[in-house]
Amino acid sequence: MGTDMTLPELEANIEAILFVMGEAVDLERIAIATQQDEETCRKVIHNMMDNYEAEGRGIKIIELDGSFQLCTKQEYYDTLIKVC
Repeated sequence: MGTDMTLPELEANIEAILFVMGEAVDLERIAIATQQDEETCRKVIHNMMDNYEAEGRGIKIIELDGSFQLCTKQEYYDTLIKVC
């Protein structure tokens, strides 16, 4: 990794970026913000995607043309509609 950031710290930083932005964020912007190279960020994000799925979380990360977005899994929409 490009800085002394640990893997859990990098994942937490990426998660925070995607949560706060609330929209798709270009991989380049994530790499710059975390001071990592794009390939490292891509690998970490893909690993996060797999972990979210394996853990049965209510959120997921999707990839859209080289950008990534944190969003709610579709199977929880009925519950979310009741809140909204």
